[in-house]
Amino acid sequence: MKNLSLIITFSIIVVFSHATPTLVTRTQLQMNLSSMLNQTQQQINETRLIGGRGDSIGRCDYLITIKTSCDSPTYTKDHISLLFGDAHGTELFVPRLDGPDSGPFKKCSTMSFDVPGQCIDKICKLYLYRNGTDGWVPETVVAYDYNYPPVIFNYNFFLSDGPGTGYNRCGQP
Repeated sequence: MKNLSLIITFSIIVVFSHATPTLVTRTQLQMNLSSMLNQTQQQINETRLIGGRGDSIGRCDYLITIKTSCDSPTYTKDHISLLFGDAHGTELFVPRLDGPDSGPFKKCSTMSFDVPGQCIDKICKLYLYRNGTDGWVPETVVAYDYNYPPVIFNYNFFLSDGPGTGYNRCGQP
């Protein structure tokens, strides 16, 4: 019986002495894998925002994020459109942001939209259009350009139905 206890004790010591390096190695491997995934995601984001030029010359990609206020109705089925442009009068119009792919705008949520179009200079104006009866309160709109820092437009008020509501900061320092 004493021999059996000694063999079991020795086996346990051997097992634990070999387990420690394996656990450390796995932890380091997981940390390295996690770090690689974070770095890859960061590179994807930088490529998307900074190197977002399109396939042909004169064609660029923009990213628009819209945060809907918590004061907005639960969701809106209204048609939401967007126009943005630069100081030279070049404008891009997105006829309808909501739709089958994106769904309705919901309160307290943020939605992102990839907008391909002609290349423009620094974005300095942005207008939102609402057409419908539900109502909608956007909080902020951020326009990301491939060559300029993001531009933030603060709303946080009820958008009227019909005419565009927004900001023209062109010509301002």
